[in-house]
Amino acid sequence: MNENTKIDSVHQDMFAVLHGQETPLLTRWTYRADDPFAVMMSIARPSGRWIEWLISRDLIVDGLCAPAGIGDVRLTPFTDGEFDVLEVKIGDDEGFASLEFDRTLIQRFLDATCEIIPLGVESSVIDVEAEIVKITNSCAN
Repeated sequence: MNENTKIDSVHQDMFAVLHGQETPLLTRWTYRADDPFAVMMSIARPSGRWIEWLISRDLIVDGLCAPAGIGDVRLTPFTDGEFDVLEVKIGDDEGFASLEFDRTLIQRFLDATCEIIPLGVESSVIDVEAEIVKITNSCAN
């Protein structure tokens, strides 16, 4: 890779087991430097459409080691004797879905995100003034 080339996003496809289902679901995890606090988890539907969930990167980091999250996204690591798993529960007042991921794959994805923006320096890459202008302009419409 050219030393002037800067990588500004990471994409990782991985399968998840939906609690109670035999067929795994394809998911796509995406991290972008222009939104350094967030990870997009997209879930492929049989119809070909994707369901997208925006999750705090810090929440995922915390959830790899101990139960984390309240509200719509909750993470719980566990070992079932054979696999190291990260359970991701997503949902709302109408119900939750419980997805199980290989914890090692999630850790690798997070490691790749940290090569783009290290943990703890996310706020230094955000142009706060530009974000305020975006918000202000979107409210004016």
